This record gives sequence, C-alpha cells and structure tokens, in this order.
Amino acid sequence: MPAPISHQYHDEIEQNGFVVIRNFLSPDEITKYLAASEKLVEYARAGHWSAVRTTDKQFPPWPKNFSPNIWGISGLLHPDLGAMSIPFHDLYGDEKLLDVVCDILQVDKSQLSMELLNMLINPLTDFELDWHRDTIKPEATAEEEAEELLKFPYAGAQFNLALTEDNCLIAIPGSHNRVRNEEEREKTVDPARRKEYITGQATVELHPGDIVFYNNNILHRAAYSCKSKRLTLHGSYGNAEQGKSRAKGILQHGVAEWLPRLETGDNENLTMLKDKLVSLVKEFEGVDLGYALDG
Repeated sequence: MPAPISHQYHDEIEQNGFVVIRNFLSPDEITKYLAASEKLVEYARAGHWSAVRTTDKQFPPWPKNFSPNIWGISGLLHPDLGAMSIPFHDLYGDEKLLDVVCDILQVDKSQLSMELLNMLINPLTDFELDWHRDTIKPEATAEEEAEELLKFPYAGAQFNLALTEDNCLIAIPGSHNRVRNEEEREKTVDPARRKEYITGQATVELHPGDIVFYNNNILHRAAYSCKSKRLTLHGSYGNAEQGKSRAKGILQHGVAEWLPRLETGDNENLTMLKDKLVSLVKEFEGVDLGYALDG
C-alpha cells in the first residue's frame, strides 16, 4: 500500500490559514533563483516584457504599458521568455515543493495541476494593496461569503517564496474559515478604509529561502516599500479533481493563450502538471469567465 500522505502543513493551514516553512531553499538554490529573478526584473523594467503588474492597479487585467514602476511580473513559465524561464521550470516541478502541496491538499502528486508562477517585486514608489480575499468580492453578503468559504477550501495551494527579506504580506489569522466581523467588513467595503489596521492582523516575515503557503481566501493585503528590495516568487497549484472551482482565478491571467507552446522537455513533473491544466483550459474554451476581483 502507498505511504499515507502527511498532513502537518494541512493542519496548520486549516487552523491559521497560512503556514511558514523556514529554510525551504538551500543556499545554492537561493543563489540560483535569485540570479534568474534579477535577470528577469531587469528585462521587465527595461520594457521588454508586457506581463507586469503596474502600481496604478491591484488586480487583473493589468495594462500592457512599459513603465519600470511595477510591483509584479507574471508568466514566469511563459515560452516567450526563452532560456530565462528554465530555472523557474526547475522550481515549479521541484519534488520537495510538490510534496508540501500534496500535504496541504491531501492528494497524490498525480492529482496536481499546473496553475500560476509569478514574481512579486519592490516598485519604484511605495504601493499598498487593499484588504481582500482572492476569489470572494468584498460586496458579498454574510450568507454569500459563508457559502463561498465552504466551497472547495483545498482546491488549490498558493505560496510566496522569498529570495530576499520580505515582510510585505499582512493577514488575519483564522479569517479563511469564517465570515468577516463588523470591523473587517467596514474595512474591506469602504474604499477609504481598505488599507487601515485591522484588529488581530499579523505581518508574515520571511527570510531568504523561507516559504509561506496560505489559503487564498484568508483576509490579507500587502504593503510594498520602494526602499526594500523584494524578490519573491508567487505561485499556486491546483487539485485537478476540483479544477472548475479554480478556473476563473487562474485563467484570468491569460495562461491559456501560451500554454500550448510551453515545452517541458524531460521535466516529468512539469509535463504532468501542464497536461492537467490543458484539460481545464479545453473544458472552458470559448467561455468568458471574467475576473475574480475589480480594482
């Protein structure tokens, strides 16, 4: 019989909504991915890559402008990046990363699906994101919110993997499995209060090589300082059995446009992950899913 799937990380996310794993990357791995990331940031800031997150907008679709003042770079597995994407192929198909995802989702590796791999970086001017849940609009009623939070809480696993010091992510522990209280609702609905302190908030502090996995419907936001260098890989994996529930949040980033051209070579894990996402794309071919959030 196959060995049982561990549930250490699953249990911590179930309780708190996030889990931090210290020293997830070795020093050599940090060096490898840091060099690849710095090269890509230079390429994107110079205007050679249009899939970037600009400081005037929080959620997709982002405009295809070429300002160097960006807070994120999308599509790290995109074939148009050529050799620059290969190190990220290695990361995304890494066995130890997939082992953690299997623990969190409580599935076998063969049930995992490719989703997204992006990068979060320091902008050239300070920038902050509003309080939000990734797939539930702030205007949702308490009844709607409760219903959505119960739907497929382990359909996917999302992470931030720090290559530099990172204290940008701010979250409300435990808010992934309950509706918002009065304070939280006010500070997610009122545009003038969406960056205010919320009682119980915690800053997730990561050192180079640390990784945090979190439920994407935990109440969270981020604060980016232009003075602190940030290179953090930001990605997700899906549970192929529950892919429909993830379709809007994943396909809104345009991955379906370039997925057929992605060459995975002898990376067996990446090949398997890609095949699962191809199936999801085919299922929603020609369907306008819209965007999960506005702003």
